[in-house]
Amino acid sequence: MVAVIGDGFASMTTLLLASEFAKCVILVNLNRTLLVDLIFFEKWASYEPISHDVNLVVDVEGAESFLNSERQQGVVAIQASNHALLSQFPIDLAINMVSMQEMDPPVIADYFADMRAVDTNTALPFYCCNREEKRLPDGTITRFADYPWRDEDQVLIDELCPWNQQYYSVTPPFYRPYDGAVRHRLVRLA
Repeated sequence: MVAVIGDGFASMTTLLLASEFAKCVILVNLNRTLLVDLIFFEKWASYEPISHDVNLVVDVEGAESFLNSERQQGVVAIQASNHALLSQFPIDLAINMVSMQEMDPPVIADYFADMRAVDTNTALPFYCCNREEKRLPDGTITRFADYPWRDEDQVLIDELCPWNQQYYSVTPPFYRPYDGAVRHRLVRLA
C-alpha cells in the first residue's frame, strides 16, 4: 500500500495505480480537495480495465474492516481531519507532493508521527517534495529543513527537485514557476 498525503486531481494516485506500482493507494486530503481528487480519479478509472474501488475510511473500525476484506485494492480515501488513521495501515511507501508546505508546522509534525507509527518490517520510505520555504496566509513560515526529520533518518536523495519547479494552472500560462525553490527528499524514516 502506498499513502499519498495531498494529491492534486489524484495525479499521483492515478499514476501509481495505472502503472500497477501499487494495488492500493491511501489518499489523504482536505474534504473538498479529496472530493475533487476522487472525481478526477473516477473519470480516469472509467477508462481503465482494472478494479477501481473507492473506500471512504473515517474511523479505526472502517480501517479494520477494509484490512479484513478480501479486496484490498483501489483507493482508500481519508479526510485530513482523520489523518491519524494512516498508522492503521501496512504502508510500504508514503508520498507528499507540495502540500506539507500548505500546513502549519504542528500538523506537519502530526503527519510525521503518523508515518513513524506505521508498523513495518523496515523503516518506512517517504518521498517529500515541497517548497524550501513558504509564508502561509496567516504569516506562518514553513521551512522544509524544519520538518521533523531525525538524524537517524536514512537520507537517500536530498536536492532541489529537477522536475517540479513549476505548478500547473487551468488558465494560461498553464505552467508557472513556484515562488521559491522546491526541494525533494527520499528518506527511510527512523
